[in-house]
Amino acid sequence: MATASSTAGTGRAARRALGLLAAGALGLAACGEGDGGEAAAGSEVEGVGPVRTGSTAQLASCRDWRRGTEEQRYATLADIRGQLTEQTDPEAVSDLPDEAAYAMFEKVCATGYSDSLRLYKLYGRAEAYAPLRTDLDSG
Repeated sequence: MATASSTAGTGRAARRALGLLAAGALGLAACGEGDGGEAAAGSEVEGVGPVRTGSTAQLASCRDWRRGTEEQRYATLADIRGQLTEQTDPEAVSDLPDEAAYAMFEKVCATGYSDSLRLYKLYGRAEAYAPLRTDLDSG
């Protein structure tokens, strides 16, 4: 007959083994990940920042923006715009022109303390107020 203390010990051992299994599975899953430096299939220019699920939109930061070329920066803008516009409408456009977004990123990301700011968050906030601005092109 099992005692309460032996049952508790078995439960702890089982939880520990389960935790080790989960950690091992995560480690194996991460082994197949690229370092983000490989070009995405079918894309001429890759955006700035690490690539996850075929996109740089989620993880690109001001630090990445400053390190990128102009081509990479515009590719990042297109990626972010594609992630943040309505996916059910193939003709959906952003209220924030690429030139205005580029200028905003240049200004916000110019300082060293902006390194960790995520570009998609900056873009989303600027896009939300774009319809209220009168100085932006409509196209």
